[in-house]
Amino acid sequence: MQRPDHLPDFTDPPLDEVVIGVQFAPIPGYASVHSMKVWDLFMEEFPTVQEFPVLEPQFETFGGVNAQAGPRIQVGALPVGSRLWFLSDDGNHLIQFQPDRFITNWRREPNTKPYPRFEGLSEAFASNIRKIAKHFESDFGYLVNINQAEVAYINIIPVDSFSDAGQWFELWNGVSFEVEALNTSFNEVVKGADGKPFARLNHQIQSVLTADGKQRAFRLSLTFKGKPAGSDIESAMAFFAAGRDAIVTRFAEITTSVAQRKWGKVE
Repeated sequence: MQRPDHLPDFTDPPLDEVVIGVQFAPIPGYASVHSMKVWDLFMEEFPTVQEFPVLEPQFETFGGVNAQAGPRIQVGALPVGSRLWFLSDDGNHLIQFQPDRFITNWRREPNTKPYPRFEGLSEAFASNIRKIAKHFESDFGYLVNINQAEVAYINIIPVDSFSDAGQWFELWNGVSFEVEALNTSFNEVVKGADGKPFARLNHQIQSVLTADGKQRAFRLSLTFKGKPAGSDIESAMAFFAAGRDAIVTRFAEITTSVAQRKWGKVE
């Protein structure tokens, strides 16, 4: 995969985390005892395991009286077992697995290594989910049936004052009083070539502190979520590409030219 020429590019973006993930129909017959075989697939590259509560099933729905933005809909029982994190030695890369989810995260912390770019992350995701899909098919006779996918970019923007939001975001007109905190979010419905909605792009800006707790910062999260055109891995990969395109384009539209110069926008 090559980076599209039309997308804005930055030499030093404030990107702190990238999330790429899919949700699929639960695996029939899966039990917690099977998790060791899953880890075996990734142990060499991800030697550390952590355990967390499972994520509830989540679906983006459109149209009608039950349309909801980013709902949490529980369908039947929760997935069996727990959500496992498989972490790389440097802690920057991790895989999350539960019987109906497969997620890859890149994090700038704890080691501030350069961002490996979306192309590298998506190719690694494709390779890893094909490993687990092959395992599901051979051990459970199960073909991965993807029903939701998401891409998220989380940016941390250190600032001197939260009142300076207008220096960073085009959405903010500025104020003459001191801002103690800022928390705003909104959703955008994304439609396909047929004019039908298939995803949402969520924008969220929050006032936070940097990881060391020493400086104010804005946390800008852009999340693209919805249902791929098909239930296979190739459809999910196409959805991720569309999501990255939407996120990077919108990032350039809602941040100021002054901010983008600080982040090294490539002209």
